Order: sequence, then structure tokens, then C-alpha cells
Amino acid sequence: MKLFVRNLILTIASVLFALILTMIADRVLGPFLPKPYPSGTHDLIFPPLSHQEFASVDFTYIVETNSLGLRDKEVQRPKPNNVLRIVGVGDSYTYGWGVNIEDTWLRRLESLLNIPEKKIETVNVGKPGAGPPFYAEISQKLVPILEPDIILVGILQGNDIASSGSEGLEQVGNKLVDWTRYFFPNFVRLVELIKLSKDLESRTQERPPEKTTTEDNRKWTENTAREFYQKMSPEERERFEKLDEEVKSAFFKGLLNPYMIDLALKNKHIYTLTLNPEDPWIKQCIENMAKALMIIKNVGSRFGAKVAVVAIPDGPYVNEVAWHNIQKVGFDAVPDMLTSDAPDLVIKKASEMAGVPCFTVSEEFRKKKNADNLFFKLDGHLTPEGHKLLAETLAPKLQKWLTENE
Repeated sequence: MKLFVRNLILTIASVLFALILTMIADRVLGPFLPKPYPSGTHDLIFPPLSHQEFASVDFTYIVETNSLGLRDKEVQRPKPNNVLRIVGVGDSYTYGWGVNIEDTWLRRLESLLNIPEKKIETVNVGKPGAGPPFYAEISQKLVPILEPDIILVGILQGNDIASSGSEGLEQVGNKLVDWTRYFFPNFVRLVELIKLSKDLESRTQERPPEKTTTEDNRKWTENTAREFYQKMSPEERERFEKLDEEVKSAFFKGLLNPYMIDLALKNKHIYTLTLNPEDPWIKQCIENMAKALMIIKNVGSRFGAKVAVVAIPDGPYVNEVAWHNIQKVGFDAVPDMLTSDAPDLVIKKASEMAGVPCFTVSEEFRKKKNADNLFFKLDGHLTPEGHKLLAETLAPKLQKWLTENE
């Protein structure tokens, strides 16, 4: 019996000793193991290596994508040691709809932030029309590849709450993997990156690079607008005919986003829906957004990135000119929109539930509520000046947070 006990103790001690040695090896050697990165081109969001030119009644701009299919410059991998990399995930307001990439709020942060001995680098992971479920999905694919130090999730007031949907996101967990990751974080990260790289390299590139001119895109938009017009219900057609003549003219000429007009005709209350945080549907949307943010936070934690939310102002909630203009394109608006704290409050609630900080800039925008150069007149997105104000307001808050969390 004594021999059995002694052997059992030796066995347990040997296992624990081996476990401890492996854990030490993970901590000491793990960070220095070579990391596999997917080679070639990948259309992770857009067709890679594309060049497209766009024009509307409000703006002209150029879109170029890198080899990963992101609207940004090429991303060096592995990340240089002297670089602090900020990845911005979001919709068209992060992507920079209507403005060139250097004018986006995210790119402007590169010159506004200062970390000793670090070069600030931003990577734009914005996609027009996307919402929080997509932000969670793309983060799981791109964070291991991009190696960010910071992930900024751009949450658009109003729209991103509504696009969180009525069905919640479920995090797929595996207790064994979670425990293995706890004891051997570097080795597990390496295995995940190897798997991701193989998955990407095994995929057939779905879309070749796109090379389109302003006229190409105008014709496509014009054709889409006419298709929408032909499919309008009698009620939608009646509402459309009552729109401002400038709006209808731009719509038929392919110089105004037809999807925006279609949304206004089908759901004119979209801007006012999110003004009541106590509404049961809005509460569900907040919970769904929080789940998306938690997924992003978890993947960031696994790969050493901090996560924060940026509540991005939408014109009708912070600017009287924009408030009037959305009514021109068919949306409903109420005066309370310009003073309510609900657009930011629901984003803050979701952020608190996920355990991530949330930065807001509405106050600074409302100080300039009569400015007519912050949001495009009919399109409604942030202008270069709007992006500039957002970046300059956000930068000091972000700088303070980065300094406190170095």
C-alpha cells in the first residue's frame, strides 16, 4: 500500500513538473516562435488590389484596397516592434464613405496620437452596410493576422443598435480549448494562426481586382436606382414622388445612394426607433451588441490587444442642418433627437455589459450644431471636416487611455 501511494505521488509530481516546464517553455519560447502568415491575395472584405472611383451629388473619392482586401495601405507582417498598431472595425463611417482614406478619422489619429518610441499605425477594417455581428466575425479572422495593439470598434449612433438584430450572437466555446489556452496561451495562438493561414490559403479567391471609373459606378448606381423604382409598392411610389426634386433628380442620375432612399421608403422611422432605451426590442439589441463586443474583446485578449468603443455621431442626432436634410430624403425626425442622450447611452450600456471602455464625442459636435460642413447634404455621411472634428475630439481621450494603460 505504501509503495502504491509513493508511486502515485511520484506520478502526480512528475506530471505537475512536466506541466510546469511546458508552461515555462510557452512563456519563454512562445513569443519567439516563427508565425505563419497567409501569402498571396485575399478578399477578406473587398476584392484585393482594386482601384475604384466614385462620385455623387455630394462628393468624389477614390477607393484602393490592399492584398488582404482592406481599404488601406499594405500591412507589414509580422508587425515591427516599434509600431503601435490600431485596427478600426466599423461600417461606412469608419470605412470613410465619400472621403479619401487620408481624410478618415481613423487615419488622422496617426498624426494626433503620441506614444514614446512608437510609430502609430492604423488599419481600416470598415465595411459599408455592416453591423456589430460582422464586426465580431471579421475580428476573429483579422486580429490574428494584423496583430493589433488596439482594436477600436466604431459604433454608429442609432443604426448599429438597430442592425444588431433581434437574435443574439452566441459565443462558441470549448472548455478544453479554454483551459489549454489559459495554461499555454502562446502555443494555442500559434496553432490558431496556422489553422487560419491554411484556411485562407486554401480558399479560391472569389473576386478579382476591380478597376472602375466614376462613370462605371455612376451607371451601376443609376441602373440600381431604376430597378428599385420599378419594384416600389404603390405606397412607396407615392412617398417617393413627394420627395424633394433635387433628391429625385440625383437618384435617377445615379448620383445618390439608392439603398438609402429604399431604406427611407421602407422604414422611415429608423432614426427615431432607438430613442427609447427602455423599449424591449432596443434592450434586446443592446444585449446583442454587447455579445458582439465581448467576442471582439475575447479575441483581442487572446492576441494581446486592448479593445475600446468609439460612439460615432450620426448627423441627425448632433447637427440641425443634417437633421433637416434627412427629412429631404424621406426619413422621419423629431426635435428630441438633437438633445437626447439615448444615441450614446445605448452604446455605453452595451460597452459596459461587455466590459470595454466607450468614448463619445457628441458634445463637441453639438457645439457646432449649425455647421453645414460636417455632414454631406443629402448623403448624410461625415465630410472630411466631420472626420477631422471626430479625430481631434477623440484623440485626447484616446491618448489619456493609452498612457494610463501602457
